[in-house]
Amino acid sequence: MTQRRIDRRAFGVVTTAVLLVACGEPTASSDGAPAVSPDAQRQAYKETVAAILTDERAAFDAFFGPEADSWATLEGIGSAEQQAVEFHRAMNDAKARAAELEAPALGTLFHGTFLEHFDRFVGDAEVIRDEIRAGQADKALGTYQRLRRGAFERLDFLSDRLALIDG
Repeated sequence: MTQRRIDRRAFGVVTTAVLLVACGEPTASSDGAPAVSPDAQRQAYKETVAAILTDERAAFDAFFGPEADSWATLEGIGSAEQQAVEFHRAMNDAKARAAELEAPALGTLFHGTFLEHFDRFVGDAEVIRDEIRAGQADKALGTYQRLRRGAFERLDFLSDRLALIDG
């Protein structure tokens, strides 16, 4: 008789769990927090990436925008150390925020491209900063001009690709 009660109780627990899952009841994750739907996770990811790209565009505007034309000379880049430091800090911050994200299932390819983007800009911003500090304005100017070419196009490319995560 006892074995039969245990079997019925186990059957009842399993049946209830199957019905809850089949009916769409939210389930709890392993840490006790409510599970997030894939659509909600994807939307949160896209919103966070869009915010990072917006902040990055502001940093690009400051470092590569019309005001920065004066830095595209040997004398100009030699006096732009503070701007290079600020740009490097902004790129490092954006990279750290991006690295903390967990890409949704449809966003893994995008996420890899997104992270690679920061490797280039953080690395080159560091090179520019270090070359200015070392008094190597000619090298800093070359790196600045190379990085400036295509910087905004890269942001536009990432913004366009972000829209494709929905499928």
